[in-house]
Amino acid sequence: MKTKKKKTKKEPELSQEKPQDNKNSILEKLEAAAKDLLYISETDAPLEPFFWPTESEELTPEFIKQQAKLPDDAPVSTQVLDELFEPVAIEEEWMNDEEIAEARRFQNLQTTLEENLKDVKVFRFGETDLDVFIVGKTDDGLAGVRTKVVET
Repeated sequence: MKTKKKKTKKEPELSQEKPQDNKNSILEKLEAAAKDLLYISETDAPLEPFFWPTESEELTPEFIKQQAKLPDDAPVSTQVLDELFEPVAIEEEWMNDEEIAEARRFQNLQTTLEENLKDVKVFRFGETDLDVFIVGKTDDGLAGVRTKVVET
């Protein structure tokens, strides 16, 4: 006679990641998602992942300027993440296979940012030649990707 094993509820495993492991994990995910992608504007610029350790909970333009060594008087604006990715992540009927694959890679990057960072924001510094930072919070700092955009 067979007896059924009683199912026990498995306790969720607590993360054993150390802050350094968390930083490396997030950077690796961002690097994989951004690898060989170019953000197209009036220039083509790579998307470069970054991580800044900080205990501050504030995600401010001033902090980003300081970390990125941008001029204190650089004008700043914000943008919605979906708006930033719209020109590069939407699949159109007229696209060829390569262009569709590229759009899907941008979709993957956006998903990676949204799933691994909290309170994701887009900051744009400058007027014509812009430094753009997509940045969010992690457990032990700020991370994201930066790129250049030229708008005339």
